[in-house]
Amino acid sequence: MPIVRSRFHFLSGRLRLGAAALLAAFTLVPAAVAGDTAELQLLGFSKTGDVFAFEQYGVQDGSGFPYSEIFVIDVIGDTWVPPSPFRLRKDVEAGSGEAGDSALSQTRAENRLAAQPLLQDTAVAGKGRTMAFNPRTELTSDPHKMLVAARDTVQPGDDPIDLTLSQYALPDAQCQGYGAETRGFRLTMVRGGVTRTLNEDSAVPASRNCPLAYRIERFVTHFPEHAPPVFAVLIQMDSLGFEGPDRRYLAITGRL
Repeated sequence: MPIVRSRFHFLSGRLRLGAAALLAAFTLVPAAVAGDTAELQLLGFSKTGDVFAFEQYGVQDGSGFPYSEIFVIDVIGDTWVPPSPFRLRKDVEAGSGEAGDSALSQTRAENRLAAQPLLQDTAVAGKGRTMAFNPRTELTSDPHKMLVAARDTVQPGDDPIDLTLSQYALPDAQCQGYGAETRGFRLTMVRGGVTRTLNEDSAVPASRNCPLAYRIERFVTHFPEHAPPVFAVLIQMDSLGFEGPDRRYLAITGRL
């Protein structure tokens, strides 16, 4: 499958801070301290499997602003379906407790309303099943390796899917100015003795906001009744943040 730069379904929505402020945040905050970790909600595939959608949402570190980002993806082209992505950030501090929950809920509801016409036009229907899930709290698992069945009921001829992610230094001039040592990644899928390269970075996409590390977070498949099966690999990414690394998602999609 050809590598398409617009395949990286991620954008932080953060207003970029000045280089001095970012560098100060990066050098003064211990590496173990995280910025904000986005929550993920799968909106799933369309019935025919040609479209996949998900939302990431949360409260930004530093600003305290609630945000929601919805990505609608052409599965075969592995590109955004215009006018996706839908990004909404309320430039008002969410606060804590019920007030914070309410501000985030309102932000998500408004963004979902904006995305709803496209979700309806593309017939996103919540199809698909998470076949493997590897959160960073699972300390005994390998964040860069996943061996998984394509579906829960094994059929004759079904081969397991072997996903491997390798990350490597990939300098970016702008990010180096902030003191960030950026990385790219290569993702391969092996099934039935055939190896496919799903991604191999040669440059850091600006939309990743100075990526520092990657992990395979989950693997989702859908077996339509009258179409070839499809998949989505969700990658969780650490990127340069104000109070520590921020965690966001990108998705790589295609046919099995």
